[in-house]
Amino acid sequence: MLDKHLAELRDKLAAQDWKVVSETTGEGGKPVFWQVQRKSGRGPFHLEFESFDQGEPAPIEQGYGVRIRELKQTSIYLYRKRNEQAWHRVLDELVTALDELER
Repeated sequence: MLDKHLAELRDKLAAQDWKVVSETTGEGGKPVFWQVQRKSGRGPFHLEFESFDQGEPAPIEQGYGVRIRELKQTSIYLYRKRNEQAWHRVLDELVTALDELER
C-alpha cells in the first residue's frame, strides 16, 4: 500500500513539473528523503520521510509522515492514505507549499 502512495506522491510532483533529483535511502532501499526541484537556481528542496521504531529510524512503510525540511510546519501524514479524499487534499497542500517556497 505504501508503494502505491509513494508513487502517487511522485506522480503528483511530476504533474506540477517537480522532479525528484536525488533520493537518499536507508535500510532496504527505503526513502529517507528526496531532493525535489522544478527550476534551475531554485532549490533543491527536501522531502523528509518521518518514521520511528522505538526511537530509531524505521522503514518508510512504518512511516507516519513526510515534511518539507525548509518549511518545518509543512507535513503530510501518511495515515491519511486510508482516506483517499484526505490523502489527495494533503498531496495538493504539499505541492502548494513547495510552489510557495520556490517563489
